[in-house]
Amino acid sequence: MPYLSLTKCVLWMIILIVLTGCGKNPSADAELKIANSEHAADDYVPSQIFSDRLKKALYGPQLIVVGAGKFSLGAVKSDKQAGDQELPAHAIDLTHNFAVSRTEITVAQFRAFIKHSGYRTEADKRGSSDVIDLVSGKLIPLAKINWKYNHIGEMSGDDYPVVHVSFDDARAYSTWLSAQTGKTYRLASEAEWEYILRAGSKSIYPFGKKLKELNKGNLTGESDAFPNKRTWGNAIKNYADGYWGLAPVRQYASEGFGTFDMLGNVSEWVEDCWHENYRRAPANGDAWVNPGCTQRVVRGSAWLSSADKSRSSFRMSMDAKNSNARVGFRVIREL
Repeated sequence: MPYLSLTKCVLWMIILIVLTGCGKNPSADAELKIANSEHAADDYVPSQIFSDRLKKALYGPQLIVVGAGKFSLGAVKSDKQAGDQELPAHAIDLTHNFAVSRTEITVAQFRAFIKHSGYRTEADKRGSSDVIDLVSGKLIPLAKINWKYNHIGEMSGDDYPVVHVSFDDARAYSTWLSAQTGKTYRLASEAEWEYILRAGSKSIYPFGKKLKELNKGNLTGESDAFPNKRTWGNAIKNYADGYWGLAPVRQYASEGFGTFDMLGNVSEWVEDCWHENYRRAPANGDAWVNPGCTQRVVRGSAWLSSADKSRSSFRMSMDAKNSNARVGFRVIREL
């Protein structure tokens, strides 16, 4: 009897510790390491996972350290679908380690920002944002849509990537994280973003020459039918991923550097201003910014992306104040 009582006691203690930890940091998992303010940049090593403590007993997004390195930014020579905006491919030398949020910023994480900062998004000010129309399959404006809503204008789940956020909204969130932690948070440069996506690959897609493997990311698979049974006109043949629209984060295997959803789910804002090509682009991986620019770069594929828009070098422009159901963001944390 004493042995059984001791066993039960230990089990209850373990359960209490787990529940207490989850209450303080709902987004944490077993591999999470909490960084403290005394950590120096040299303390962090590639693949290390951590999260910064915020004020009011909150934690920032889960981060993973990415090591410095060199790569070629832009379309590979064998990519026949590449446009001038993805050329010329050029060497980038990233000389410092940095950390990146493992997932796109979620609705729950963005809600904490709104709650504790009082910030109003561009969609709130404008009174609308673009959602998918189930009949036409196109993005159309819908009134009273903001960061709380998903791709069809319904309330979003906490573990979904936040959408209906503008470039300015994404930057405001990173600025808030910086103020909360005393560390430098920001959007990725375009070079950093592609470096993370490629994770050492030199092919058209992050994992090879063709989109032949299923469930690599949330894209427009041939098997992904709308709720009204409509199918995508630009569907990727023989591809299935389990979601026709937005998916919660971390539904697919992690990528080469330990991130999730760099391929698919939502496209992401980066810091760079839009340029029609890469001529005179920085070679050190810094964001290419011109004062006063209104068009910013969006990188990566989304839940409604076809094969040609899922290539590693794909990029597009978007007005910094616009928002819709396909674009979200993740953050960089300098070390």
